[in-house]
Amino acid sequence: MDLELTKEHKMLRESVAHFIKKENPFDRVRELKKDPLGYTKKIWKKMARLDWMGLIFPEQFGGSGMDFSYVMVLLEEFGKGLLPEPWISTVLLGGNLVLMGGKDELKEEILPLICEGKLLMALAYLEDGGGYDTRYCTTRAVQNNQGFSISGKKIFVTDGCAADKFIISARTSGGISDGAGITLFLLPKEAEGLKIIPLKTMDGRNAAIFELDNVQASWDDIIGVQDKGHSLLAEAVDQATIGLCAEMAGGMEASLNITVRHLTDRIQFGKPIGSFQATQHKAADMFIQKELALSSVYYATASVAENTKDKTRVISTAKAKCSFAYLDITKTAVQLHGAFGFTNESDIGLFIKRAKVTDVLFGDAVYHQKRYASLMGY
Repeated sequence: MDLELTKEHKMLRESVAHFIKKENPFDRVRELKKDPLGYTKKIWKKMARLDWMGLIFPEQFGGSGMDFSYVMVLLEEFGKGLLPEPWISTVLLGGNLVLMGGKDELKEEILPLICEGKLLMALAYLEDGGGYDTRYCTTRAVQNNQGFSISGKKIFVTDGCAADKFIISARTSGGISDGAGITLFLLPKEAEGLKIIPLKTMDGRNAAIFELDNVQASWDDIIGVQDKGHSLLAEAVDQATIGLCAEMAGGMEASLNITVRHLTDRIQFGKPIGSFQATQHKAADMFIQKELALSSVYYATASVAENTKDKTRVISTAKAKCSFAYLDITKTAVQLHGAFGFTNESDIGLFIKRAKVTDVLFGDAVYHQKRYASLMGY
């Protein structure tokens, strides 16, 4: 496998970097922490006009039909600027599941709306007691004359307060940890019996808990095939995971750059503190961690783009590395900033909060290390 950035990749990178510099200064990120949704529809519409929502969707549905390598470039720049808009939830989770498993009529209805910035989506699959396991599902969908009646509870639904429609995993057969027997349902936020409890993450973005009490769904609301939704769910979560890793890699680079500027500008004992050997060693360690993490992201992105047999293992490798490296880099950055690094006015403080959230999103380092070991037969 070989992932080499082309002229088109570099043009996208420059476009995204320019947009974020203009539209998403760090002061905006601070202000949005007070907002219940943590993003603005005005910026979302501007992103849609740049065709970012339809990046991976076929042209027949209003998309650009690009391969997954462009997702990496886009999200790496999002990570550098801490752009809070819910792109991963809407595109890589909700929209991607519709693309992979939806009927043609549903694709024609949903995907153009996503591409135009008129529809936001979220995925609800995590449950109490299940950790990060996509197979663990106690939410039940019982068949009735109208279709199905869904009852259960979903936790930590990323961007759950912002979405217009949700895809929810529910068990239609099998035991609570079986891969077989999971069915995916598309539901509107206005569905009767659906209670949405808002949450705020450490970095100011929105999440939610869903409580479902006999929520009605029809056969037409099924994404994919009844009882066989787990393979779609696992694939979408894996693609979102490597997309998140690209964002994390961008955050690592920005954290390093901010820290190097601080070491250059901060004068102590008549010298820039970056001239001292101890700070140079720490900055060098940060650089090495960032480069190793970025290499793992490139390799995993190529694996997804080429759909290799070992992509699941490679994705877990990248997420475990990024979870460890992003936290380690931002902790070191805060240390090198001194007491100022802990204040709200310090930009580096925004990155360590995002590092802590992304560490646990789609599975932390320990989870992915164990998954890697399991896939290798250890």
